[in-house]
Amino acid sequence: MKCQFRITGFTKEITYSLIILTTYIVGGAGRAYLTFLFYQLDFPDSRFKLDADQKTWIASSLGILSPVGSVCSGVIMDFCGRKIYLLITFIPFIISWIIISFAASFEMLFVGMLILGFGIGVSFCVSTYISEISVPKNRGALLGLTEVAYNVGVTVCSFLLYNIVWHEAAIVFAVLSIIFMFSTLLLPESPVWLYSRGKREKSVKILSSLRCSKVENITDEIKDMEKNCEEERKTSCGETLKNITRAWKPFLITIVLFAFLQHTGYSIMVAYTIMIFDRLELPLESTKITIMYSAVGFIGSVATPFFMHRMGRKTVLGLSSFCMGACVIVVGVYEEIFYHQNEKLFAYIVPIAFYVYTLACNIGVLPISFMIGGELFPNEVRGTMNGLYGVFAYAYWALTLKFYPKFMNFYGIKITMWVFAISCFIVSLFAAFILPETHGKTLNEVQEQYFKKKKKPSRSTEEQLECT
Repeated sequence: MKCQFRITGFTKEITYSLIILTTYIVGGAGRAYLTFLFYQLDFPDSRFKLDADQKTWIASSLGILSPVGSVCSGVIMDFCGRKIYLLITFIPFIISWIIISFAASFEMLFVGMLILGFGIGVSFCVSTYISEISVPKNRGALLGLTEVAYNVGVTVCSFLLYNIVWHEAAIVFAVLSIIFMFSTLLLPESPVWLYSRGKREKSVKILSSLRCSKVENITDEIKDMEKNCEEERKTSCGETLKNITRAWKPFLITIVLFAFLQHTGYSIMVAYTIMIFDRLELPLESTKITIMYSAVGFIGSVATPFFMHRMGRKTVLGLSSFCMGACVIVVGVYEEIFYHQNEKLFAYIVPIAFYVYTLACNIGVLPISFMIGGELFPNEVRGTMNGLYGVFAYAYWALTLKFYPKFMNFYGIKITMWVFAISCFIVSLFAAFILPETHGKTLNEVQEQYFKKKKKPSRSTEEQLECT
């Protein structure tokens, strides 16, 4: 008896989403690349050396052009279409990895990392394609896979650089980027984008193929696309600007949350993992701890879709940030006890605390910091506001990577740990008292919290007011 495999709409959704997620794999590898790059450049037989200041410039280089890439991503996506945009996304990745592989000086390496950061910025909006091709019941789980893909890139990069030198690893990522770029040719154009450009017949045909269903069975989705197009036509430039100015509150919530994310120490740990563990002076091998740290982050991201589906945003953010703060306190207390001692007992407590820390961060704080804007921003200006959010996020990320090593050198590792812990607990308070709950609500219900329209009083109400 032969087992026949039947292609369904969900099969196509997951297949196309996996192709899209390759951009997150390359981007995650780019962010994790720094840790082992600095470690290997200190080897005696290294191509060239970097001083402490040059290392901070290389670390922050990823965020310097990322805001520019973030702005470009929305423009390219809207004017050229989703498919061409996804193809273009890999071009800066390929160029950057090739330059990095041949880098023989600080200047050449810096240029390669700048272009890599630009590519990370350009890929900021790739999840939009997943949102547009997936049905509502599958959308949350598929978007949750973006965090998994990012951590796959981090883990693969860590394992790869543990076994081969940094410039050889860059060649591997360049080849992978080329393969991933050509895989985007298998993708259909977004039916939502085609419909908004007046290509109705082609849009319906692609949507029918995507759902593996006849046209008469997808009439509801077609009506939704028509309704969205009508609303876009009714929105003037003046109304768009008005919506942008009225969106200040959700925008403020997203950027404040992202800023505190940086001060919880997660981005610092990703870029300077080996350096931080060396500063802690543990009788353990820092490189092996770093690889395990990356793998635990991947495990945490795998659990993200489950927690996002079962629990509210406020609960997940509050619990995960509180757990992160508790773990950093364990590290801080350990340092207070054993700071001046030559022999550090129970040293395994520190890496275990950091493993739980990154597990909690990848389950809640990290994904919510990046996804909350897509839920809070109004429909009319969601793309624009996400682009502005990306500009702030990448710029602040670059500044954090640039100046935190200097902060650590000036105040020491103990004070740095306490700053991380305080920031984690501030995020917990932020979740409890400021973050709006979006779980289980439609986007319209979420936006009504910020865009409540004043209702005109009825005639009877007016008469009652006159009598009083």
